[in-house]
Amino acid sequence: MNFQRYLSAKRTVDERALNRRVEQRLGEELAERRRTDPLNVLEVGAGVGSAALRLLDRRWLPDRVTYTALDIDERNVAAARERLPPRAAALGYAVRRAGDRFVLSRGRRRVEVEFRAADAFEFLAETDAMWDLVVAQAFADLVDPADALAAFRDALAPGGLVYCPITFDGETILEPVADAEFEARLLDAFHRHLDRSGDSRAGRHLLSLAADAGDEGDVLAAGGSDWVVRPRGEAYPADEAYFLDCIVEMVGSAVRAESALDDRRLSAWVARRREQVEDAELVYVAHQLDLLIR
Repeated sequence: MNFQRYLSAKRTVDERALNRRVEQRLGEELAERRRTDPLNVLEVGAGVGSAALRLLDRRWLPDRVTYTALDIDERNVAAARERLPPRAAALGYAVRRAGDRFVLSRGRRRVEVEFRAADAFEFLAETDAMWDLVVAQAFADLVDPADALAAFRDALAPGGLVYCPITFDGETILEPVADAEFEARLLDAFHRHLDRSGDSRAGRHLLSLAADAGDEGDVLAAGGSDWVVRPRGEAYPADEAYFLDCIVEMVGSAVRAESALDDRRLSAWVARRREQVEDAELVYVAHQLDLLIR
């Protein structure tokens, strides 16, 4: 499994899944700022830079932006740095390299982008009350949502925003199902494995935590952002067959680590699911939430 290719392949899946109403509210909040006021953005778990590129294409992005994108894996950071210049140029930006930063210009808009390899929590702890917006795509389910929200709150400037799209919320569906009882046990084991280092129901827990914050925060918008991957005719769109192969591998590896099922049956399940991907028969759904929090 090439993880950087997986992150790139899921871009089209994310694009379909994103909750447009939540993103629109983010745009409305940023539009209330004076366009000349610089916007300081921090993205955690930035992967290969897909979320940054998506935001660069939004008309409501202010004219002056500094965008710092963190990922703990140096290979992801290297891939993001390689991908940004041609993709930003395709969006109409003039791209200039200035040390470790990219300076992007389009009309009146100027965006400085920096990709850094760093632990998100360590970095957040060192940057007290300075960020106007924290972007955490597919991040809160990998950690403790309560810890993430507390770290975001401490690092944000007064009135700052947290945007958490594509936050997993505890439902995995793969169709067709040959043995419903075995499939249920397998997916339960998969979710238990996710809970060992993160939270398989992070979406609802983050929503509850933010709603209970009282004067310290407010949920401005929330909505579903389910991944839905299905064949179109005799094939999957873009590189989504590879994405599905990776999902099957990740589920199989997680369940094997739990030692919850007979290994021969699990191996047969993985082999059958891969055949379904190859034959363009597998349908995959993952329930997720997008949240915007002040």
